[in-house]
Amino acid sequence: MVPLLDQFYYFALTILIGVVSGFCYDLYKVTRGNLRLKRVGTALGDILFWLILTAVVFALLLAGNWGEVRLYVLLGLVIGALIYLNLLSKNATRLLQLVFRLINRLWQILIQMVSIVWKIICLPFRLVYLSVAIPLGILGLVFNKTWWGIKFILNKLIGQPIKRGRKGIRRKLANIFPIFEYKDDK
Repeated sequence: MVPLLDQFYYFALTILIGVVSGFCYDLYKVTRGNLRLKRVGTALGDILFWLILTAVVFALLLAGNWGEVRLYVLLGLVIGALIYLNLLSKNATRLLQLVFRLINRLWQILIQMVSIVWKIICLPFRLVYLSVAIPLGILGLVFNKTWWGIKFILNKLIGQPIKRGRKGIRRKLANIFPIFEYKDDK
């Protein structure tokens, strides 16, 4: 039989485990709210939370009182959770939300710093790219306009005779070599 003083110690320990369980619940609640989980994510998170919390409570009970589950252990867990939820939960939730906002803000600052460093690193490459791309683009535009002008002039001057000449050459090749079947281009 366990001495009465040890039972009080185990009872106080189970109350503390209940308080820790309540804090873990608030931590999960705030985390879930900040992550904005959808229905499936919430369901999976709930299952995962309760599995982990059950394992943690069992490990703490195993370390504290060799895993003996008695009525005072269950009462201690419930009383500890109720004490936490009624007395400490609001302040702990506010503190956790503040911590999450701080982490989020630090993350945004880190992303901005990395973005600025990345822009500084890429700046010489962009300058080289622009110093090559703009002149090549202008040359391409000039050559494209020039080519369309030359093509238009050549088409007006000798466009139709070239087409007739091509047809004649194809006919003669088809007569000599049957591989070159003549199809009239219209």
